Amino acid sequence: MKIRHSMLVIIFLLSFYTASAQSIAEWHTTLGEFQVMLREDLMPITTNNFISLTNSNFYDGLIFHRVVVDFVIQDGDPTGTGTGGPGYTIPDEYHPEMLFEEEGVLGMAKTSQPNSAGSQYFITLAPTPWLNGNYAAFGNVIAGMDVVQTIGDVPTNGPNGNPPYYPDDPVYIDSIRIVTPQLFGITPEEDSLSAAVGEMLMFAVLSNDPGLTYSWYVNEVLQAETGFILFYTFPAAGSYVVRSIVSNGAYEYPTCWYVEVGGTASENSNLSSLPFLLQNSPNPFNPVTTISFAYTPDLPENPAIQIYNLQGRQVKILPVTPSPRFSGSNEGSPAGSIMHSVIWDGTDDKGQPVTSGIYFYRLNIRNSPTGKMILLK
Repeated sequence: MKIRHSMLVIIFLLSFYTASAQSIAEWHTTLGEFQVMLREDLMPITTNNFISLTNSNFYDGLIFHRVVVDFVIQDGDPTGTGTGGPGYTIPDEYHPEMLFEEEGVLGMAKTSQPNSAGSQYFITLAPTPWLNGNYAAFGNVIAGMDVVQTIGDVPTNGPNGNPPYYPDDPVYIDSIRIVTPQLFGITPEEDSLSAAVGEMLMFAVLSNDPGLTYSWYVNEVLQAETGFILFYTFPAAGSYVVRSIVSNGAYEYPTCWYVEVGGTASENSNLSSLPFLLQNSPNPFNPVTTISFAYTPDLPENPAIQIYNLQGRQVKILPVTPSPRFSGSNEGSPAGSIMHSVIWDGTDDKGQPVTSGIYFYRLNIRNSPTGKMILLK
């Protein structure tokens, strides 16, 4: 049941306007296709682990090794026996809004021991409320539940089999893919902000997907900006809705902020209280570049520049060393700011050289701007 180009999915996604929309995973199996909306907003540890395994093609070619009629179908074991995993475990994670109260709930399988989940997951075929508080629920089937139920009806060797409930004719997962654009950073993190008349705010949506298009709207008026960052000056008092649409040509990923503009700006949303991040220099670079920024308030304890790759993974933390105070004439930075700078030599936290490509950098404080740089070898 492929609905990749269905407008119903777009409408469904648009109904979830928050500061963070949700990813959709699509299963391709030997009995058909289905889709699950993942809840990284409520279950970030569990969901991001699943997305990471999916993006590494971990699940490709595996089988639903456990199928229990009117209960669950289960996958994620590379050995196909119910005892295998990825070689690590993740912490247990629960949320009161994520419950096993209906069919089609995606949950993490684990042993009887706490914090023992890894890669195995299950999808419920009926309400299973006794699982609440014992297993992590982190998604819901939004299309193709008939396919899930068909998988759940395949004959098995029953409860006394070895392993139990193993299908007589296994159903294979050809692939699982995240079909929505994947984001690893949104700024500001809050979806409700305050600003002053004439104040400029920065909005950013960072993705690890290449070839995306970005559209920005303020009160439904399309802006000229087509990149991942929008700077907007609010001209008058009132209520504003700032919206970003990130598209991969098949799905749109919406992000929305609500801004109340009056005479006083909130401290968290005032651009002048944020670091003024300069473009790294040189850029492109090989192998060394300098990252500088100006910051007016006191820096937090243990300030550092964080560097991320296109997969959204942090590759380096660079402690910040303050430099002398300057007048603020540097490329529009605020007067009275303090200049800080770090040098990156193109290595990761283990001291190993990273590959050529695009990298992002930001300060490890809330709502920090984000810069983009290119390493060429």
